[in-house]
Amino acid sequence: MSNSQSESSVFSVRIVSIDHYMAPPIPDFDICYSSFQGGKVDEVPVIRVYGSTPAGQKTCLHIHRALPYLYAPLADLLPDSTPTHLEDDACTHALALTLEKALKLKGAAGSKQQHVHGCTLVRAKKFYGYHSSEELFVKIHFYHPHDVSRAANLLLAGSLLDKILQPHESHIPFILQFLVSTFMWMFTQNLEEIHDLILDLMPSMS
Repeated sequence: MSNSQSESSVFSVRIVSIDHYMAPPIPDFDICYSSFQGGKVDEVPVIRVYGSTPAGQKTCLHIHRALPYLYAPLADLLPDSTPTHLEDDACTHALALTLEKALKLKGAAGSKQQHVHGCTLVRAKKFYGYHSSEELFVKIHFYHPHDVSRAANLLLAGSLLDKILQPHESHIPFILQFLVSTFMWMFTQNLEEIHDLILDLMPSMS
């Protein structure tokens, strides 16, 4: 790839302000289908970044496909016997299903709002205490950022599957979680290179 092609795929912006809003998903840009929900997605979060380019153009970036999440240790979900891949899948699906039902019960009566997008298995080290090796965690993705803290309270209270589960990274706000996971934590001081994002360039103010 030539240098001109490489540079054209990079957009740099100094972040001045960042927030998010909920909106219906846009085909080809957002996550529009959930295999866990068994159908289309109703609403997704979109992160909005206000800033300026090195050339001085005022910029508003709309960042898609970023979902809030938390982690739960898989070992705390599994039976005492040696786990199998089938048991892993069954446990993660059961957790997601139970969590979805519990969050619906805590919501407004008759609400059809979706909460859990799905679960995936990842390897990581436990955050609390010293741990020399990685283990499997269930990474649970949500649609609404406020559902993360609600889900964490349910996990800690033992309200799901009769098990007390220690949530991880549930204390990190959605925007900060996104910045950390995409290595943008120095956003207040540095120019960030953002790849393959939808952007709206506002006319430069003279």
